[in-house]
Amino acid sequence: MQGAQQFAEFLAQWPTSQAGLKQAYGRLKSWAEALPGARASFLARPGVSHSLRFDLEPRPEGRQRPVFFLVDAVDDGGERFLSVCFYEDEVSDPEDLGNAIPQGLFQETGYCFDLEDDDPQFMAYLHQRLAEAHAAARG
Repeated sequence: MQGAQQFAEFLAQWPTSQAGLKQAYGRLKSWAEALPGARASFLARPGVSHSLRFDLEPRPEGRQRPVFFLVDAVDDGGERFLSVCFYEDEVSDPEDLGNAIPQGLFQETGYCFDLEDDDPQFMAYLHQRLAEAHAAARG
């Protein structure tokens, strides 16, 4: 993974009071890494977010988008939350749990789901969205 050392350092500094959220973060990473062709990178932007990004390798012919899925760990006044994002046109949201963010994902409309703890039902829902985004990205 590109940025593996920074990622390890970031995880080591995770607040112990939010162990469940750290576990959810790790689970999202593991699910994405298990998908065929998924390649991870980590971008630390202290004071903004710490972004775990997934692309496909090789990138499908004609695909210009730099990711199919990303998770931003956002520090919000000493507490963290995860913003789990996809391209709006690559996922569905039958339970209306996400938010469209115009030009929020590489200048395209992103669809983000905020996660504050390791909620098993919400995680299962995100796992379904991840599978959809991966299938859409692969064409």
